[in-house]
Amino acid sequence: MRTAFGFLAHRLVEKLPPRPEEVAESTSPPPSSPLPLIACDGPGEEHLLRPHASWVTTCGPCHREQQRAYWADLMARAEADPAPPTPSWRERVAAEARADQVASGYGTRATAT
Repeated sequence: MRTAFGFLAHRLVEKLPPRPEEVAESTSPPPSSPLPLIACDGPGEEHLLRPHASWVTTCGPCHREQQRAYWADLMARAEADPAPPTPSWRERVAAEARADQVASGYGTRATAT
């Protein structure tokens, strides 16, 4: 072996496992048939769709339109009735301190009669 090519060829011949014998291909099950066409539950003219899952009842465009309407309604309700502002960390710490003072007064000998 005088060249890298000769060395590589020798190693491949000596070290590679023997070729696998031809194995007959196993018969795979036939592909599942697509779901039947169904009428879309969305608005507008009646149109058909082939669902990609058994629970789908609307086509893509109708589903997107329903989702846009849902989120627009949710945003409008959130803007109409905003959540109260969260208290600052100082207010929260003060409230916890007051709660601890009230809770520590119960069950002590000084208050038990």
